[in-house]
Amino acid sequence: MTTSIDGSFYRKLLLGGGAVLEANKETVNNLNVFPVPDGDTGTNMGLTMSAISTHPDPHIDSIGAYASYAAKDMMRSARGNSGVILSLFFRGMARVFEGHDTADAALVTTAFREGAKSAALAVDKPVEGTILTIMRECCAEDVDTNGDIGELLEEYYKKAAMVLPRTTEMLPALKRARVVDSGGCGFVHILDGMRRTMAGEDLSSLVPEKAEEVANPVGNLANFGEYETEDIKFSFCTEALLDLSGELPVDTVRTLREYLSAMGDSMVLTTDDEILKLHIHTNEPFCVLEYVTSLGTLRFSKIENMKLQHKNLLTSDGKTEIPASELTASLHDAAHSAETEEKKKFGIFAVASGAGFADLFHELGADRVIEGGQSMNPSAEDIIDAIKSCPCENAIILPNNSNIILTAKQVSRILEDTNIVVIKTKTVPQGLGALVAYNQLRSLEENLEVMTEASEAIKTLSFTRAVRDAELEGLSIKKRDFMGLVEDDVKTVGEDLLSCVEALIPEMQSYEIITVYSGRGVKERETEEVVGLLKSRLPDDCEIIPIEGGQPIYPFVISAE
Repeated sequence: MTTSIDGSFYRKLLLGGGAVLEANKETVNNLNVFPVPDGDTGTNMGLTMSAISTHPDPHIDSIGAYASYAAKDMMRSARGNSGVILSLFFRGMARVFEGHDTADAALVTTAFREGAKSAALAVDKPVEGTILTIMRECCAEDVDTNGDIGELLEEYYKKAAMVLPRTTEMLPALKRARVVDSGGCGFVHILDGMRRTMAGEDLSSLVPEKAEEVANPVGNLANFGEYETEDIKFSFCTEALLDLSGELPVDTVRTLREYLSAMGDSMVLTTDDEILKLHIHTNEPFCVLEYVTSLGTLRFSKIENMKLQHKNLLTSDGKTEIPASELTASLHDAAHSAETEEKKKFGIFAVASGAGFADLFHELGADRVIEGGQSMNPSAEDIIDAIKSCPCENAIILPNNSNIILTAKQVSRILEDTNIVVIKTKTVPQGLGALVAYNQLRSLEENLEVMTEASEAIKTLSFTRAVRDAELEGLSIKKRDFMGLVEDDVKTVGEDLLSCVEALIPEMQSYEIITVYSGRGVKERETEEVVGLLKSRLPDDCEIIPIEGGQPIYPFVISAE
């Protein structure tokens, strides 16, 4: 009977949990179907737990001190959604153990519950039937163990193993694939290792062939053929670990969460006074990384194309073709090889703000999109960091704002090993037009000429609200009035948006293609009203194209070409 544990014994429990998980890693990988079939849950959870075994024993006897030490190590080693969630669970436990030299059964119970709560709070949109459910339910009920921690862990393991099969019915994705939740299964393996270690079993030499498998009555392998690659809404699994110089303000974290929530799903975000850890599935990985790296120093990042992973996991009969662990390794090898390749001849670096605009630049071939624009100009260092992340002989910068052109030119004075060329694009539509004209087969001089010519052929109209009263170029402007601008010049003012758009229609009369970029938060009905007005007033052969730009500040940006 064990009634208390110290830091040294807690480390043994974590090592035991990690050993059983590692022995069953591939089983967990092959269960992975939610939220997309990327097949690496076991690998990611294993990497998280490996922080305990790969780092030397710090010989910390206090459970409070060691739990904090271990939680920080796991946070830094965490990979993937499941890995980050797991590290947050142990971080929550560490908070309860803080200040205690030993822990009794009551404190362990409280720690488990706080761990489950901490993990759930960090997930943007918690879903039942995942590892979060297993974490919560295993310790939800009070257990009378007469203070025996070994019996307590035994009961937690039994309850988790009992709840695990139910996850199949909780999530349609799991039911379709006829499997249990992979993250939940991994957590059950960890509990199994902890309770077996408590019982005195030596798990240090455990190998997969001898591992005990958790009962899974609905099948052992996920059938990836149940899913179409095109059904994956967000393509890139994106992770980042940043060093912070101090705890981020609450408002900054709230703004970060709001921004990232609009960029994808499956988000797990956590911060403390030292690090920021992020996992998200998104279609704009570089925008995500560019945004978060403004908050600290990037230590680690990873982007994996889950659509490519899914295609590679399928054969014609829809069965798994290669182990997910091998695929993950091959992707990392490919990324490493790319880093060591020779510099590419041209690199395109565009400045823009807005998810839609970022997507357009990437689709047209931009190597990096640097977050920035009106009221949020990037620094020279931001542009330099982007160029360094994509080594090239010639870096073509599209500043897309008159206030950023000089900053872009400063880059050439700092980067000596790269030829810097700045196309003087003053608006995002001009930058898009320049990129359309780009051809990697041309010489630098030819590209500079045709891209500049293409950008200058585009007229940009933008609409926004005034932030203060002003008298400008004969116009009396009141705070909150709508303003219509042509390039950088205010041309019209009105109390409503449509009247401003109508006033500037003559500016578009002689153009063949009009593109209407709607801003962040603009409703579909509002876009339809603007497009309808333009169609009613412009020539019939004028093509009008609505696109979601997602830009802040300007509800609408219109390009004419």
